[in-house]
Amino acid sequence: MPKLGIYLHIPYCLHKCGYCDFNSHKINSGEMSSYVQAQVREIRHYAPQFEGRKVQSVFFGGGTPTTLPTEDLASILNALREHYSLESDCEITVEANPATLELGYLRNLRAAGYNRISIGVQSFQKDELALLERVHSAEEADQTIDQAKAAGFDNLSLDLMFALPGQTLSSWRDTLQKALKKKPAHLSAYNLTIEPDTAFHKHRERGLLTMPPEDFQLELFKETLTALNDAGYKQYEISNFAQPERECRHNINYWENGDYLGLGAGASSYIEGERFRNTALPSRYIAEIVKAGQAVEFTERLNPAGAMGETLMLGLRMMQGLDIPRFEKRFKVSFIKTYEKILDALLKKNLVDLDSNRLALTSKGLFLADSVILEFLP
Repeated sequence: MPKLGIYLHIPYCLHKCGYCDFNSHKINSGEMSSYVQAQVREIRHYAPQFEGRKVQSVFFGGGTPTTLPTEDLASILNALREHYSLESDCEITVEANPATLELGYLRNLRAAGYNRISIGVQSFQKDELALLERVHSAEEADQTIDQAKAAGFDNLSLDLMFALPGQTLSSWRDTLQKALKKKPAHLSAYNLTIEPDTAFHKHRERGLLTMPPEDFQLELFKETLTALNDAGYKQYEISNFAQPERECRHNINYWENGDYLGLGAGASSYIEGERFRNTALPSRYIAEIVKAGQAVEFTERLNPAGAMGETLMLGLRMMQGLDIPRFEKRFKVSFIKTYEKILDALLKKNLVDLDSNRLALTSKGLFLADSVILEFLP
């Protein structure tokens, strides 16, 4: 029986940053306790459906999960342990922002069973943090990383962001070197993308925000690859780098199109080809859970062409590429015959590597990944 990943969404934040398009809401102290109770109830609701299935990873994301008291985060994790079969070495990640943490809090998290932490640093530059509307300083980020290690989090990941308006090659190099000096087990380096319905999108529309030229964004990405490779980090996905054996199991499950259950406001699930999503507003989520034990507002099952395109899109994000035999077994098609014309064109341009088992991006294709992936989408 396939293994399962579980995602838990904690929607509360100290402040919604201008670039953020996640389901995040300002801290509501009068609501948060009810939210935790609702999430525990939702955990119980789905448990019978997954009896006997091993859970390989648990991921608490947001929002900022560490806006909750550690007692609440512990109670949610304990409910999962009680009702689901977590593997003995289950990867249990919590996302955190520096402004929400102190040493005692981190020690309590580690004692509760969280064994991986992902800290949203984004930058070590004062002006860039201000631009991104982060509520922490570079010094606080530095201190938080040290405290997380002191609390016992040896599996520590840092999130960084490049291609920011006004960013220079020098400032990005400095951020990378400061991050590497901390020797995290894992690094995520994301190219800033302006999403619709964000404050940054509105600023750009009004001419108040200008993104760097594409060729400079590419230069920053190449600098990222060089710096992290030289430091011994393996790129295993377009934006993700890890020390040996420290890849994020939870995210690999997403990219391999594995099953995952999403719990909490706005959380999405993908189970045996069916996708479903919870209502996003926390107060409405709580009300739905109290009434019915679940809060699903949207369900879909992709048609074969859409499901194949999505599997390709996810698989090509990984450096090891798409597992062709697995693809053919799932969809009962010949991969080569189905995509023959597309593959011929991409091979001639040296954008992909292809053998009987794998389709992967070349180093040239990596820099044009979005364009390559679009070729396979219906």
